[in-house]
Amino acid sequence: MSEKQYAMIIDTTRCIGCQTCVVCCKINHQIPGDVSWNRVETIGSKVMYQPTGKYPNPVLAFRPVLCNHCANPSCVKNCPTGAMHKDTNGIVSVNQEICIGCGYCNWACPYNAPKMDKVKNVMQKCTFCMERIEKGEVPYCVEACPGKARIFGLISDPNSELSKLIAAKHAQPLYPQFGTVPSVYYI
Repeated sequence: MSEKQYAMIIDTTRCIGCQTCVVCCKINHQIPGDVSWNRVETIGSKVMYQPTGKYPNPVLAFRPVLCNHCANPSCVKNCPTGAMHKDTNGIVSVNQEICIGCGYCNWACPYNAPKMDKVKNVMQKCTFCMERIEKGEVPYCVEACPGKARIFGLISDPNSELSKLIAAKHAQPLYPQFGTVPSVYYI
């Protein structure tokens, strides 16, 4: 794990599936075309907004999915040029100057996070809004969430609010079995 490691908790009990996180990210990062750096899924259903369960107990719950900025990222290991790399702050980034757009990072990622920029023919992905973090601000998706379902902070600090919340709420990452040590946790 890096010296610093940022992480996010997403409280699925507070997510209302409104897609505000998807839209604000796309607008603020000027992501072209039909590409998004994050998505919202309906938990338990392959069809968005289709409840699971049967009357009188249907369930409709949502899970936002984004780059997990893993401590052991498979996208970095599988990038042939080193374009996909881990910064000293724990954020997984793409150096688009040396990216050849081969897509190996996407194939290796269990979260389907890296996306092809069809204009530049290079990969792109969530940056945890690094430019905002450097100014002491939270990522756009955290700030914009009307349900306050996202909490952001340093997981590398065991005394941070985020680390304490992960422990108290028994937050779990998505797909821990892949060994990437994800930095996005779900309640």
